[in-house]
Amino acid sequence: MPSAATKRAAGPRQDLPDRVGGPSEDKLVLPHDSSLSVKVLQTPTEILEHRFLWNSWPGSRDSDLDFFLYIVSARPEVLCPHVLVAYRRDIPEAVLIGRLEQRRVPVKFGYLHFPTPRVRVLDFVYGGLRGNASPENTAVLISKVLKSLRDGEADLAVFEHLPVHSHLYHAVGVLAGALERGISPEHRTHRRLQLPENSEALHKILSPKHRQNYRRKARKLLRDFSGAVHIERYRQVSDLMVGEVESIARKTYQRGLGFGFKDTPEIRGQWELAAAKGWLRVSILYVAGKPCAYWIAMAYNRVLWGDHVGYDPAYSSYSPGMYLLLSGLGDLCDHKWDDDITEIDFGLGDAEYKSLLSNCCFKEGLVHIYGRTLRGLGVNLFSSPVLLADRLVRKFLTRNNLIAKVKRFWRKHEAPASH
Repeated sequence: MPSAATKRAAGPRQDLPDRVGGPSEDKLVLPHDSSLSVKVLQTPTEILEHRFLWNSWPGSRDSDLDFFLYIVSARPEVLCPHVLVAYRRDIPEAVLIGRLEQRRVPVKFGYLHFPTPRVRVLDFVYGGLRGNASPENTAVLISKVLKSLRDGEADLAVFEHLPVHSHLYHAVGVLAGALERGISPEHRTHRRLQLPENSEALHKILSPKHRQNYRRKARKLLRDFSGAVHIERYRQVSDLMVGEVESIARKTYQRGLGFGFKDTPEIRGQWELAAAKGWLRVSILYVAGKPCAYWIAMAYNRVLWGDHVGYDPAYSSYSPGMYLLLSGLGDLCDHKWDDDITEIDFGLGDAEYKSLLSNCCFKEGLVHIYGRTLRGLGVNLFSSPVLLADRLVRKFLTRNNLIAKVKRFWRKHEAPASH
């Protein structure tokens, strides 16, 4: 599968010519350190020449070389890769992984989406900085991004949720002008679970009230469907498995809101790549022979990266999603499933189950840098007031303990009509 993905990605898109003779020699040198320079890789051929170095630096699943090249090949909005390599005296020290895309930038007020024009976006993937993330290296990389925007190569640069205490986040704040940054990014909580020593210790992470509640619901599930409750775990892709997940996903509130799992050619390709590399982990809870909950994740660098959790609302009184998560996480703690997993990453966005099951967290911000093109200025002028209004409303609802009620209303309102 990796070779197929690479083959599909062989060449840039549209009007961007394939470079020959290695990476671009265009260099950006910071005055205080003349030994630093940046090269831009914009073809899969150039990127594959750096495979050994790329893979030698740890990083996220999204920044894996083969996963990245698959996304480049699969998404029609991608014009070409845009990968920055920081050098010190011609020795590569860090890589910042992104794509140049022609697409719409989502502008949301709560669950409402506003239409925007298509713009050229430098989209840097989640966890896309590999190598030595020193202040000097991150500064020279961000300076190169700013130069690309100021030269009109793109209208906007997007960093997918940077940790607010990272050097990369700090470099954006220092080097980008106020108008280029737009409204300051809202900080969101990213939650993880460092696996406890056993399943009993896992349950102690829950408060006594929640622990008692979920154990009661688990007993009720097993009593009401005696002998007919089981979990299947999949590491290979099949039409049957994908169909079971889709049969649940189409009933979830996430589908009504336009996110969550959906069976698409791109997702199938991601799963086939993950299965070929031994990453894929799909768990499905069956009750009386019917699929009623799923948990989709990928194991990468000893971390289980969670992608989707969903359940059939017809079984909501049993909390089947939490039953599946607690069972799977308990087996991981007791080394019944994956011996090399040490941590669970619950993915972007916050949710009640993440706050209940996590034992560590950090703050992140979705960072935008706007270019000086007409489209870049237009997106900034339109999106900043909407984002500011969204943030103020969220703060008001949170302060008055109304945020959960509003979310429940929207989820019920947007849930599939048949449910």
